Amino acid sequence: MTAAGSPDGLQAAEPADSPPHQARLDPALHAATLDPALHAATLDPAPHAATPNQAPSAPRPGPAREAATRRPAPPDIAPILALAEDARAAGRALDAIAALRSLAALVPGDARVRAALARALFQAGLWNEAWAAYEVRFELLPSAFPRVTRPGPDGPVPLPPWRGQGAPEAVLVMGEQGLGDTIQFARYLPLLAARGMRVHAVLDQRLHALLKPLTGGIDLRASGAPGSVAGVRAWLPLMDLPRALGLSPQDYQGRVPYLAAEPARVARLRARIGAQGLRVGIVWQGNPAAPVDANRSVPLAAFAPLAAIPGVRLFALQKGPGEEQHAPFPLDRLGPELDGGADWFLDTAAAIAALDLVVTVDTAVLHVAGALGRPALMLMHGRQADWRWLHAQDVPVWYPSVRLVRCPDGGADWRGAVAHAAFLVRTGNLPPAA
Repeated sequence: MTAAGSPDGLQAAEPADSPPHQARLDPALHAATLDPALHAATLDPAPHAATPNQAPSAPRPGPAREAATRRPAPPDIAPILALAEDARAAGRALDAIAALRSLAALVPGDARVRAALARALFQAGLWNEAWAAYEVRFELLPSAFPRVTRPGPDGPVPLPPWRGQGAPEAVLVMGEQGLGDTIQFARYLPLLAARGMRVHAVLDQRLHALLKPLTGGIDLRASGAPGSVAGVRAWLPLMDLPRALGLSPQDYQGRVPYLAAEPARVARLRARIGAQGLRVGIVWQGNPAAPVDANRSVPLAAFAPLAAIPGVRLFALQKGPGEEQHAPFPLDRLGPELDGGADWFLDTAAAIAALDLVVTVDTAVLHVAGALGRPALMLMHGRQADWRWLHAQDVPVWYPSVRLVRCPDGGADWRGAVAHAAFLVRTGNLPPAA
């Protein structure tokens, strides 16, 4: 299952009699699109024309005065950004960081530079700086930023995000972006409770059942509708938890596995899958509406090298877009009843527990496998990988049972990546379960 939700609720009006420390919240948004209107300029077609009831405007200044007052054109930073990206992609992240810092001084506040800098910082493993730079995500996708307010004398007042200072009695965690992001970062919710805080978490309701092993003692609420939480003075986006908690990279992994498949479902899927051969689950398609999808989804036919290995049996864990693709090799689809209800990934988690290996592109299923501690190979673009994988050559800091398999030659040779995955399967060089 690979879809991501996209609610677009508006800020609710604040009741006049709300308690003084009651936080109001907008729905946590798990997928965002840029509003083209935010980037459109409105031009007056005739700014110097006088209407019959309007005095003529002042005479236009002469050419010399115009030249003296004209603002210089902004510099074209695209070539420098491209060079910095080339350096980062070639493994010279520190060179890219130096160039981008110089560029940031030339064009302060430019979101493109800050985004490129965040990627380079993550790749270099400069985590503290990288988390701070990663806040640029809310400028690039403004609708992804959760909105939390408190009552004020003249109406709702935005409540600034908590950055880890002090020890608030209660903290509100707002989900953001995709389902995979939620699965990855939900592991840190119990750390807040362990520090004596009362934790409220607003997350996509489709994941509540899957996240049950993590959320004991946590007030778990559904995103998608406005609401209020009394007694809250601190809140933060879910993906800010490592920074706010002051975690070191050695702490990012935490306790793995941190999710568990339901035993009854595992027994049912194990009987359905059988015990013969090397049982491999595959996922080839992400959400096609996501801007990153062009650099992560794979044609199903590219899995042919894996299917050609004697004794390998392939099982589709794909749900939604991509299911319609024809497989030119034997592929067990497991049936339409897989995760057919309102709770997502419960059957997928059970199937993963019953399989020997998962080979997938960068989707939520990868995070399910990693959170379960099950062996997985993640196919990734040779150059345009997501920020969270850039720091690692093979083993990401998040999931010890996952191995990264890049397309060769820094491009999108997905068949080549699958061929490398097939080599790892043939040689038995697979990650162990956690």
